[in-house]
Amino acid sequence: MKAPKARFKILPYTNPRTGTPSWRVTGTRRNGERIRENFARAEEAQYRHTELEGEFHAANGVAALRATRLTDEQVGIAEAAFKRLEQDGDLITAVDHWLRTGQPKTIKESPRLDEALKVYTEWLVTTTELRALTKNRLRNRVEHFVANTGNVRVTDVLPEHIEKYLAQQAVVPNTKDGYCRALSSFFSWCMKGKRHWCVNNPCYAVEIEGLTSDDDREPVVLPLSDCEALLRAAEKYENGRLVPYVVLCLFGGLRPFESARLTWDQVNLTDGEIRLKGTQTKTGKGRIVVIDKTLKAWLSKYRKVGEIYLSPYNLELKDLRASIGYGPKNDKQPDLKPWVPDVLRHTAISHYFRLTGSYGRTAEQFGNSEGIIKKHYQGRVTSADTKKFYALRPLK
Repeated sequence: MKAPKARFKILPYTNPRTGTPSWRVTGTRRNGERIRENFARAEEAQYRHTELEGEFHAANGVAALRATRLTDEQVGIAEAAFKRLEQDGDLITAVDHWLRTGQPKTIKESPRLDEALKVYTEWLVTTTELRALTKNRLRNRVEHFVANTGNVRVTDVLPEHIEKYLAQQAVVPNTKDGYCRALSSFFSWCMKGKRHWCVNNPCYAVEIEGLTSDDDREPVVLPLSDCEALLRAAEKYENGRLVPYVVLCLFGGLRPFESARLTWDQVNLTDGEIRLKGTQTKTGKGRIVVIDKTLKAWLSKYRKVGEIYLSPYNLELKDLRASIGYGPKNDKQPDLKPWVPDVLRHTAISHYFRLTGSYGRTAEQFGNSEGIIKKHYQGRVTSADTKKFYALRPLK
């Protein structure tokens, strides 16, 4: 293909007033505009010449020329990279990803998992970045992983180790995802700061099948008979120490971590209100929970048992659930049924909507949208069961 005719020239030029040499770019644009621009350096004149030539010939369908400081080798590499990408903007994303995860890094001597766990546990004790419940959850999950995995070096942990561990857990996919997130936090910590105990986070490559979003997941309601069994078991357990936590979830519809963060000074039995702060809720917004007659009866009787239940490992709650037939299967209890997270909250919302029939009141009471109430909580329970549900009272 014949090269297009040059429309602009670079000419040596001496400034008549100062006598200094310079370079002039001269020519005529397609619209007839005359160009005469002077530059002190030849390189700058060349860049401007290339730019003007590109503008002129682009109108004829000829690829526009661009001034660049790239070497011939760099231009060749860039052209090869662009050919491999569907969109030009993907190049920056690809380079950023390589710098973050693929670039060879210097690994310090990587400790074994038990040694890393010891340092991580010490960090959890001192850090102010995490809430107490979060610290306990992370420590519990990482300890369990280390105890059930060979004591390899941190840098030698592979996605296969994580997948094998998760496969051993008799829990639903979304709970496995929570376990994986906790382990991911640990390995990200191992990568950061002055540690550099591993290059990659093995959890990034783990895929968990069967995950569902909150909007897609069908809520599970605890059968009425199991609600009563749970309440009676809680009353018998250590003089009812777990009762406030259980009834706040079952009748108040609080999320487990919301109940665990609640203090008695936020419970106003006189006016029938529970005041949740934004720091205590999932959405980050505070809300008022109305205390109905059933919840008031339970809280009034068991208010003196001490502070609302707060456990690092939920061991007491696990024992309580197992006593009514729920929990991970084991050799001694092979017939246990899976305990669905938030099942008590789902039960509370379902019965409250059946009682009131109001999308707005239900959404306000439990911190949901009316759309979620309409999509998930209509027709979950019968009027007869709702009447029996709110008739559940503490033993005299």
